Amino acid sequence: MADATIEDFLSRVMERLPDMSRDKFTSQSWRFEGRPTGEGLGLKPGVDVDPAAVIARIMDVADYPGNVKYVDETIVAKQTKKAVTYTQKMKLPGIGGVQVVLTMKDLGTRDGYRVVAWQQDDAATEALDKKHGGARTEYNLGAWLVSETEVAYALSASPLKSDLGSLKYALMTKGSDATTGTVLATNIDSMIAWSQRD
Repeated sequence: MADATIEDFLSRVMERLPDMSRDKFTSQSWRFEGRPTGEGLGLKPGVDVDPAAVIARIMDVADYPGNVKYVDETIVAKQTKKAVTYTQKMKLPGIGGVQVVLTMKDLGTRDGYRVVAWQQDDAATEALDKKHGGARTEYNLGAWLVSETEVAYALSASPLKSDLGSLKYALMTKGSDATTGTVLATNIDSMIAWSQRD
């Protein structure tokens, strides 16, 4: 069973999914509980993918560097067939380093989609040294939903304000809301491409 925070986030995502356009890539975002960033959902319909192959790549966090844009390093702390806890360090253009400890779970099939979701390990993220990896995140939730003809990616994340100057914090909060659609589309396209490489 997934954590209640993941379940709540997934509920918000899945209630929006049926109303999204199936003609082309589309995205939407919404505010939640006054957080500094919105929650975003992107959907790419009309694809031809093997859901098991896409899920396998999503769970293959050790190989994210070089395959997933902006991921600089991953350090796996614990992994089973259905869950992985790992530190992810990213290098973002114009921002620099950002790091977080995540627990990601394969939640099986729901409403016709294979689902993988994650959330931040708050205590482990707080324990990271910002001098060696950059700003930590205040919260980080996300999900992948994959069928044979659709790939959806949802994300809710924000940096820890105390780890950044005011300009960089504004770029990563207000600025991220403005570029949500592009970020979601890029992640979906790169994960599909990775799943289809030999």
